[in-house]
Amino acid sequence: MKKRIFLLFVLFFVGLTTSFSQAITWQKSIGGSSHEYTCKSIPTSDGGMAFVGFSESTDGDVSGNHGGADLWVGKISSAGVIQWSYLYGGSADDQGYDILQTADGGFMVAGWTDSNDGDVTGHHGTSGSDFWVLKLTSLGAITWSKCYGGTYDDDAKAIAITQSGDFYISGTTYSTDGDVSGNHGTSTDFWVIKINSTGTLLGQKCVGGTNYEEGINMSITADDGCILCGRSSSTDGDAVGAHGSSDMLIAKLNSSLVVEWSKCYGGTETEECNSIVQLNDGSYVALGYTSTQNNGDVAGHHGSQGSDDFWLLKLTSTGAITWAKCYGGSGDDQANGLTKTSDGGFVMCGLTNSTDGDVTGFHAAFFDPDVWVTKLNSSGIIQWQRCCGGTGQDESFNVFEVGVGIYAVTAFSYSNDYDVSGNHGSADGWIFKITGSNSIEDNNNTTNFSIFPNVTNDKIFIKDNFPRSTESIINVFDINGKIVFIGKHNNETTIDVSSFKKGSYIIRIQSNNDIFSKKIIVL
Repeated sequence: MKKRIFLLFVLFFVGLTTSFSQAITWQKSIGGSSHEYTCKSIPTSDGGMAFVGFSESTDGDVSGNHGGADLWVGKISSAGVIQWSYLYGGSADDQGYDILQTADGGFMVAGWTDSNDGDVTGHHGTSGSDFWVLKLTSLGAITWSKCYGGTYDDDAKAIAITQSGDFYISGTTYSTDGDVSGNHGTSTDFWVIKINSTGTLLGQKCVGGTNYEEGINMSITADDGCILCGRSSSTDGDAVGAHGSSDMLIAKLNSSLVVEWSKCYGGTETEECNSIVQLNDGSYVALGYTSTQNNGDVAGHHGSQGSDDFWLLKLTSTGAITWAKCYGGSGDDQANGLTKTSDGGFVMCGLTNSTDGDVTGFHAAFFDPDVWVTKLNSSGIIQWQRCCGGTGQDESFNVFEVGVGIYAVTAFSYSNDYDVSGNHGSADGWIFKITGSNSIEDNNNTTNFSIFPNVTNDKIFIKDNFPRSTESIINVFDINGKIVFIGKHNNETTIDVSSFKKGSYIIRIQSNNDIFSKKIIVL
């Protein structure tokens, strides 16, 4: 009977927390009654944040919709107050994916548009999309906006600024005319353009092969070139070393948009690269996901063939693999965002619907993923992880370091419970800050909280005198911060620890808004 009760506790409370050392310190749902996605947020010079995405709403935090989905940009103060939120576009769909702040305090925004009215002029096609780039003032007014592309679909996903103040914008093109030349086939290529501060086109480059390529992200490099990443199903052209199906494709370009090297990474199934950063020594770390079960470049996959794992690669300056590691569980784990941290490690974010392997604390049903945030050291070893979200669908796109041990995550959420509050209806943009440390400590020696015995190999008895309006949550964590027990608590609880491995554990009680913890040792 005790085992049955234990299992019910775990199933009901899984996802409330995964480690004593991680906590969401601030969160905000932004949007209206229809669909909103926040795709990226950045720190701003005044200590706040700016975000970009797209919206279909005409109420709540958004107004002025032009028709369909509009490109959406907003500014949040350091206290989390929305300072402004504007929609840009025309009568067709318009979406934003990347944003950066310029030296004058304004912003450059990259996305795509199907429109040729409203805020949009100069569209090249009749039914396809164009790259759409906007220069905004610090208050969100349009300084200028321009379309780049050809007759067919051209979708921008990333923007970066050079040392001289020019800009790279990258994404995917299906076109072979207009601003686009050099497409390798009848399908899509990576496409990157270079423009100056007034939007004049300085150069362009198609990267790919005769089959399908999708350009997803880009970073500036130390030599003022850029590195592109995404996926490819080609086996020729720039798709060097293709493994089959869909591979990660990474290409390094110099400042003149000449390809210096390009390589495919993966195995026999599907791989995709969604983020890449350059390290101080000129090497790279690339993040995406893989569904290959341990062949080609992939080892350590957690699920069955076809399920996805986070996949992180450390590459030399010329693209050779130093190491590659999988993270996740038996479900689907898809990585999107990556940032370097001040301690030399990395934080990854994406989505998960796993409940095993590296993943603990999942909130929802299998088909409604959680945001998954994972902190690694410089060698790719997990230091902590946390599932974030509620019982609806929650997915994240990017992450950056706010301060030492504090990270801002950009996501969208259909939830309005657990970690998420304030949802306006359907999908909202969701931005939150999470803290994390790499150790677990007994942080409260209150006399109102007792555990007996503190050293045992049998049962522990927990008693407290905390005032409470509802039942508390009790969690037990091992020394690595992974949860080993979750249950209800109302002043007195008995836990059988006889099956626990020998070592130190932390007992945590969350009562109302207070958290209390003590250490025990299992022999």
